[in-house]
This record gives sequence, C-alpha cells and structure tokens, in this order.
Amino acid sequence: MNAQPGSVGLTEAAEQLYRHVLRSAPAPMSDHAEALGWPLRQTERVMQDLEQMRLARRTSDGTVKVDDPRASVGRLLDAEESDLDERRRRLLGLRESLESFESDYRRGLQLSGPRVPAWEQVAPTETGSVVEHLVRTSRGPILWVTVTPDAVAAQEAAVRRQSADGMGGSGRDVRGIFPLSVLTDPQWHSFAQWRAGVGEQQRYLPDDGIRVEFAVFGRSGVLLQEKGEDAGFLLLRAPVILDAFVALFDELWRRAEPVMSRDASAQDVKLLELLSLGFKDEAIARQMSLGLRTVRRRVAALMEEHGADTRFQLGLAVCRRGLVE
Repeated sequence: MNAQPGSVGLTEAAEQLYRHVLRSAPAPMSDHAEALGWPLRQTERVMQDLEQMRLARRTSDGTVKVDDPRASVGRLLDAEESDLDERRRRLLGLRESLESFESDYRRGLQLSGPRVPAWEQVAPTETGSVVEHLVRTSRGPILWVTVTPDAVAAQEAAVRRQSADGMGGSGRDVRGIFPLSVLTDPQWHSFAQWRAGVGEQQRYLPDDGIRVEFAVFGRSGVLLQEKGEDAGFLLLRAPVILDAFVALFDELWRRAEPVMSRDASAQDVKLLELLSLGFKDEAIARQMSLGLRTVRRRVAALMEEHGADTRFQLGLAVCRRGLVE
C-alpha cells in the first residue's frame, strides 16, 4: 500500500529508498535502482511517493536529491500535529455539546414520544440490570442506603461492571450508607476496600437507624425498596421526590460514621488516648517524640476519617467504636 501525500508514515519500500538516498551521493534513479537490486519501474513508483511527500526530488538532469530530514520530515510532523490538534478541538466541542444534545433529545421525547412514567415497579430479578443502567446513564451523585444483603449484591454487580469507566474517579460523588451488621461479614472488609478504590465514600449506621432502603441516581431517579417478602423496588422519577430523598440521605450521612481501618496504627490509638486524657498538642508531641505540626496534621486527618467537625465529636466517635475508653 502506497503512502498518501501528507502522511507521516512511510511504506517499508519508501523508507528503504529514502534511507538509501540519504546515505548516498546524488545520482540518477537508475544508479539507486541498481544499488538496491530493484527493477527501475518499481524504483520509479516508490520515488513518486517520496516526491509527493516532498522528501526527495529530481533535478533537470535526473539526479535524485534530498534535503535535511530535520526540515522535510519535520514539516510533515508539524502538519500532522496540526491535524491532530484540530481533531482534538472538534472532539472536545462534540463532547461539550453532548449534554445539550441529550437535553434536546429528552425535550423531543416529551413533545412527540411516549412520556417516561413518573414511577414503575422493578421486579427482584430485574434489579441488577436496572441499577447498572441507572449508574451508566445518570449524571450527578450516586447515593446508596442499603439494608439487605440482596441489595448489596445487586449493587456489587453494577459497580464492578462500571468501575472500568471510573465510576467515581472523574469527580462524581458516590456515597454509601450501610448497617453496622455488615461488618461482621468476613468478606465485607475486602469488598468495602474495593468499592472505596473505585471512588465510593462509606459510612455506617446502627441497623435500627436505617428505616428505608433506597438509592438516588443523580436526577434520573430514586430506587426505593418495597416492604414484604420477595418485594421488588419502585423507580421514582418526580423531581420533588428526588429532592426529598436527597435531603433524607444527607441527614443520614450526617448521623453516620466511617469505620477506622483495621490497620489503624498503635501511634494513632496512643494519640487518641492522650487526647481523651486532656493533653494539649504540645504535651502530646513531647510524649510521642513527634513534631507539633505532625500531631496537628494527624489529628486533622483523624477528624476527617471519622467525619468529625470538632475534637469533641472525634472523641465521641472513637469512644463509640471502642478505640479508647
């Protein structure tokens, strides 16, 4: 296949002839064909490719000449990079237009197509596929409140299929609230770590602190667990209902707490014990042979880890978890 004009790529034959001419003194085409052991007609065809790309030229007496490749090949690279930049700009413009295209599409459906129902029932067997679809097509935060193991399994299948797209890595807010009882599951720790690795923030509430099980998918809908054995879910789309469930989640999130990782260091526990005894930062630094700034940074990190806004709240959180007496 011959190289096209304006393309940086060279065919194997074109590159061989170009390298040969670069290394040789100016000579007619027949001399180059003889040196390469090629038929003259084949050499002429390959030479046409180099001439079209302005990598080589023939003088009036038939001598083949080339310029410094820094200029000739560099010119081709500059042209190709310019084409790539223009293509990137077009793709970026198309991506930025995607949201408005989707808005126009939804508007068109509202005017001429069947209306999306305000609510619909989702059978237990369909829960996994519906969750996956909502994760993939929604925009905005994903907020889980989970009670039953079945719902966790449905989430797991969807989250694992979407993790390759960086479900939370692109800045999307993904948060989950779980009952404390799941922590007794020996497999939960690794599962929770994996979910955190794909961008999910996690907090826990006592089992009796979660009265309703639901998941909010941006502005696309809220999936609400029905009551009763073998019950499915209700998919609700009304904006006012979405706002209510987002407000409910925010309140539960405020009450819930993260769990200190199992590999919490003895140094952190010691620091918490000294804080609980009323030691000032300077005294803690002396007791633990640490710098004052190090102590303050670590206290700030522990407050963030436990969702505490004040040191008093941090003390309550770590006492509830039995980290200090």
